[in-house]
Amino acid sequence: MALKDLSPRQMVQITAAWLDPERERPRLVSLKRCAPLIDDIEAAHDGILKSHRRQKKANDELTGIQQKQVTFDQIHDRKARGAHAVLTGFADLADDPEDAAIYLDLRDQLFADGLKFISASYSDEAGEVKLARDRLTPESKAALKALPTPGGHLLKAVQAWFAAGDELGKLDAQRIHLEAQDQPGATESRGGQLRARNRWIKVVRTVLQMLELEEADTETTRRLLAPLQREAGKAERRRSGGKETDAADGAPPADGGAGEPAIDEEAPVAGVD
Repeated sequence: MALKDLSPRQMVQITAAWLDPERERPRLVSLKRCAPLIDDIEAAHDGILKSHRRQKKANDELTGIQQKQVTFDQIHDRKARGAHAVLTGFADLADDPEDAAIYLDLRDQLFADGLKFISASYSDEAGEVKLARDRLTPESKAALKALPTPGGHLLKAVQAWFAAGDELGKLDAQRIHLEAQDQPGATESRGGQLRARNRWIKVVRTVLQMLELEEADTETTRRLLAPLQREAGKAERRRSGGKETDAADGAPPADGGAGEPAIDEEAPVAGVD
């Protein structure tokens, strides 16, 4: 099989077995051509781990931002709808047309285009908050403060809406910054993972070539090839649509993905075709 078909999880499984003092490391060290490659195997193994660790950290940060955005968006929408409904309701309840006009004017200062913005993007919602805050006059704030609501007054509710919109703006800026880092990131991160994969493939192929030259005894060869053969079998079944799938392994597509071309090398050794 082509080593490029192995997933990152499978790669580290193979080299972890070779590096483990309780498993196959002593056998590698005992072979004069393979022993000098231990440092290269460790570096290739660590390269796979580190390239995916960086991506996981970025993904975790982005997930955290998105979860906070959902929370603040719920507050933003609820407070905005409530303030709009309260002002409309007070206008309907007012017997004096002038009082009704005051409530409707307050509503229109806050919601110049109604509530359409609550279905807009987070950045648009944050921008609308800035516009609404700027439209409010000291007199409008005093009037809002005079209107009672559960837990306080309407100005307090409006300020909670504004605060949630401000947080959405900050979080969206953080998201954009993180994604901008990861754009080289997405490319850089994928490129880093691809470089780590290619390095691992080169090192493993070298180990296999040296093992073939060693003409080691059958048991040593069998033990050293066993981790690779086991994972190769899984990848072969996955590639042929068999029952065993490793979609969660996060393996790049067979062409290596964007960035550098993947190494399309076969491993010409006994037991691995």
